[in-house]
Formats: sequence, C-alpha cells, structure tokens
Amino acid sequence: MALAVFPEEARRYQHFARDFERQSGLRLNLVAQSYIDILHALKAESAAGRGQLDLVELDLAMLGEARPHVRAIDDLITPPARALFPAAAWQAAASGNHVFFIPHRLMWQAMIYNRVEVPRPPSNWKELAAFVRDHPGKLAIKGAIYEGAVCDVMPFVWSAGGDERSPAAPGSIEALDFLGSLASGLNPLSPMFREMSVLEAQARGQVWIHFNWPFAMSYLAGKGLAPQVDLSAPIPAGPGGAFTVLGGGYLALASSAPHPREARAFLRYLLTAAVQQRLSGELGWYGSVPPAPGSEEARLYAGFSAMRERVRARPAISGYTEISNGWQRVIHQVLFDRAAPAQAVAAANW
Repeated sequence: MALAVFPEEARRYQHFARDFERQSGLRLNLVAQSYIDILHALKAESAAGRGQLDLVELDLAMLGEARPHVRAIDDLITPPARALFPAAAWQAAASGNHVFFIPHRLMWQAMIYNRVEVPRPPSNWKELAAFVRDHPGKLAIKGAIYEGAVCDVMPFVWSAGGDERSPAAPGSIEALDFLGSLASGLNPLSPMFREMSVLEAQARGQVWIHFNWPFAMSYLAGKGLAPQVDLSAPIPAGPGGAFTVLGGGYLALASSAPHPREARAFLRYLLTAAVQQRLSGELGWYGSVPPAPGSEEARLYAGFSAMRERVRARPAISGYTEISNGWQRVIHQVLFDRAAPAQAVAAANW
C-alpha cells in the first residue's frame, strides 16, 4: 500500500492498521511516497502488467490520469458506505457507471478566523469586503502559483455561478472582479503564501482571516491558539450561496495488484463509520464522520462541519492540469498585477 504520508504519519497509520491485521490475519506493508511518485509507479506497473503495489493513494487532481490503471470497485460501495462521504466525493470517484476510487482522507476548506479580533466573522461577500476595508492586510489568500490558489478562488467562482471549465463565463468573471476589488487590502505576503506559511502568519497574528484545510485547526490547537484565539467558520457566501472545494487523497486498487482479494478486504474494512472515526482520531485527520456534538473537536471544526453539504470537487479529468495552470496565471494577474479579469482570462493559454 503506497501512501503519501510523512514518516511519523506512516508509523501512526501502521499502528491504526493493526486491528485489521489481527482480524484478517493479513499484514499491511506500507510504503510512504509522494503523490507524483505513486502515480508514476502505478503507471509503470500497469504498463508491465505486474508489480508490487496493491493499493495506492492518489490526490484528487490525479484521478482522471490514474483511472485507466486501476480497477472498478463498485460492489464495495454499500448504502452505509456511500453515506460516509458527501455526494461530491463519490462523483469524483466515479466514471460512467463505475466507482474506481475510495475517499481516504477526505477534506475541504473552511475559513480560519481570529475570534478575538473578529468576534463576528464575515458570512457573505459584502461583509468580507467590509472586513478588508476596515482591516487592511488582515485577509490572506494563498496566492503562490500552485494548486492552492485555485482551491482558495474556486469557492468564490462557484458561489457566483461560474465554472472552472468556463473561465470566461459571467459567474467566473464576477468572482474574479470581486476578488480583484479586495486585492489592495490583502496581506502583502499573499503572493507567496501556501498552506503552512499562511497558517504560521495566522498563528503570529499577522493574518486574521484565511482559508485552509482541517489540519490548520490541529496545528493551531497544538500551539494553544485554538479555540482560545482561532476558530473555523463557513466560507462567506456569494450571490449563489456558499461552496467549498474538495481535497484530499483517494485509495485505488491497482490494475496489476498481486493481491486483489486481500486489498479489497482492507478497503471494505475502511468503509465503516467506526473505522473512519478511528482513522481520523489516530491520524489527526478531520474525517468523514463529523465530531460528536458538544465536543471540543466539534467546536474546532464547526466551520468544516457546516460546509459538509456545500462541497464541490474539481473535475477529475485527464486535462485538469492545463485548466489549473490557466487559473493560476489568471489569479496571479488579477490579484497581484491588477489585470482586468476578462483580459487576463482571454490572454491565458488554456
């Protein structure tokens, strides 16, 4: 099983898997690799028709490219298993009438805010614009030229009725216009921010609001800053409502898997609520099953829980990289070069 985890996560995952090993009499041999290395290995073993990998973890953006090299697993998806994850997660996992991927460490974004400085977080575009006007430099966007910028911007595009595959559509331009109107009040380091750097700026109090994944809450809690200082809230709603972007890893059964029956047994084990809760708790991931009402976790992850039914997936297609690259260029030009959205979209090499 190839997972995109750090060494410490790999040790914790191996500990989590011991219960399955005891129940099944099987042993899980875990290989920690990057997503891109896993994809390359999957393709190479598929082309050879044989290999060592049974299960592979892939980033959501890679699913379209990986689909020809994995097996359909429709029969594992029972109604209780399907209920574990938002509908958008299964839409990304399927192609035609078949399911090829299992959500593994599913996540989506929410707004992280400083509850001391921002006791009432903005709930819509108008309130977000007022916040930026009144507190310049305290809103941050992950604006480095990478996929994280797309993840920050796409919820605004969707909430205006736009579409990632139609950057010139009226809703897409409306969202870019709105974000462009905030540009002068963004934190000046936004062009360089990524997940960890913007989170560290939030921890230092340099940023009061940004958008991030659930790991941000465990990071802040570990520093004694959440829930004392920082909490999560829904992403501000636009004219069409509020949306958030789906992310995280999916598991797939390699087409050249030498032990498909055993691999399917592990996938079946994962697709239960009790195991999902254990997986999240022992790995520190915000999982598919919401925290218990009234718990400390429920308070920390309130924004993420509130967005659960507002999740959308980026298109799981083989040409997604080109779409993303175009958006990254447009976002940078609109936010930091102050280009007009329609002109930036027209000039982008899609």
